[in-house]
Amino acid sequence: MKITIDQINERSVPYQLFLDSIKSEETLRKYKKDLQSFLKIVPVKLYKDHLGKAPRNKEPSTLANIFVKLSKKDPELAANVIATFIKNEKKVVDAGKLSANTLPNHIKPIKVLLDANRIPVHWKSLNKLLPRRETSSNDRAYTKMELQKMMQVAPDITDKLIIQLFSSGGFRLDSWNYFTWKDYIPFKNKDGSYRGGSLLVYRGDPESYWTFVTPEASSTLELYREKWKADIGAYPRPDDPLIRAVKYPVIHRLNSKGVRKRVEKIVTEIGLRPPLPPGKNRHEVQLDHGFRKYFNTMMRRAKVNFLDKEDMMGHKVGLERHYERYQEEDFERFPEYQKAIPFLTISNEELLRLENQQKQEEINQLETKNHEIDDLRKRIEELEYGPEKRNLVFLKGIDNPNTSTVEKILNPLVHLVIEEKYSEEEKREMFKKMSEAKKTGKALKLAELLPGKF
Repeated sequence: MKITIDQINERSVPYQLFLDSIKSEETLRKYKKDLQSFLKIVPVKLYKDHLGKAPRNKEPSTLANIFVKLSKKDPELAANVIATFIKNEKKVVDAGKLSANTLPNHIKPIKVLLDANRIPVHWKSLNKLLPRRETSSNDRAYTKMELQKMMQVAPDITDKLIIQLFSSGGFRLDSWNYFTWKDYIPFKNKDGSYRGGSLLVYRGDPESYWTFVTPEASSTLELYREKWKADIGAYPRPDDPLIRAVKYPVIHRLNSKGVRKRVEKIVTEIGLRPPLPPGKNRHEVQLDHGFRKYFNTMMRRAKVNFLDKEDMMGHKVGLERHYERYQEEDFERFPEYQKAIPFLTISNEELLRLENQQKQEEINQLETKNHEIDDLRKRIEELEYGPEKRNLVFLKGIDNPNTSTVEKILNPLVHLVIEEKYSEEEKREMFKKMSEAKKTGKALKLAELLPGKF
């Protein structure tokens, strides 16, 4: 394979370097959009004053290339432009129209562009301009009763599935832009019922991680899969979107925007989206984040290990993430998640079914353990009182120098009669009594060996 001049020249195009540095298609889509929003507001006069020319057009590649050229010439000026952008965005945050946690995401594509083109900007000082992240706020999680009401008014299986996956997986809204069928791995019991499932969040992105979903959500997902086949004529392929938009004649992803609209319609119907009074810019429960808060709350109530819980929410906690997983045994954190399944399950009927299933599993385990104990007891009895042990004791008696001649003649006859005449259970009972008498030194009469037999 040869390297062409065109390939080398392409690597010198600033915007192309930006595109090449992003692996995930969804991340690329978001970054391109956010970068363009930033580049469009950079004053044209700035380019004229410092470069002596203006952008030829408003195309993303043109704006990116000229901004990189400006930044290379004067990195400090580029930093000032970014700082001004951050300050303006903070005003939007203060007005309640943008989350303080979202603002850093608007800066990331700018950093990727400049880093890809090796432009030294002091990002540490710029990051200090960002507003304090919202670690806690007055908004709350959805309650289980509210989720149950949502399920009651949900018009179709798509809405029910969204509610169950959202609440039992704890992922963010934009995760819906990534999910495909190959991201889901079901876990099943021996009888075919669901134990739950794993779900890969942000496939192909550096921030990707695994979370889990409940048996309830897994069962609904299977019903949705069957409906997909009924509607399309074939089961979904691994690369198909996990949930499709029904308004398109071909398979098309139901993206985060579509999911949000569906959720908003449902929560409005159950009375959780009343008009906000003057001066208030946030509802009691955030439309999508309420599911994530519910997940976090239920995990804490279930006493799930903190590090495991944080990992399932996509928070960086230094745990190993990036290796392939194909089946339940590969997911070392699923046992911790199982603690929370009763808390995360929405339907009372499903919860009752799970409780009964768990009780039956416990009964089966006890029965298995009892069988094992019985088998062990029989094995011990076989070793202590079975034919091999009796023959061994008999032979030792013959070889014993303290055994009289008469005993040596009579003992084989008695042993032969006992072995031929009595059942195995009777023989073992006699041998037990003889062994106990020998240990205690008690003289044992023949009639005591088996009452009623002699």
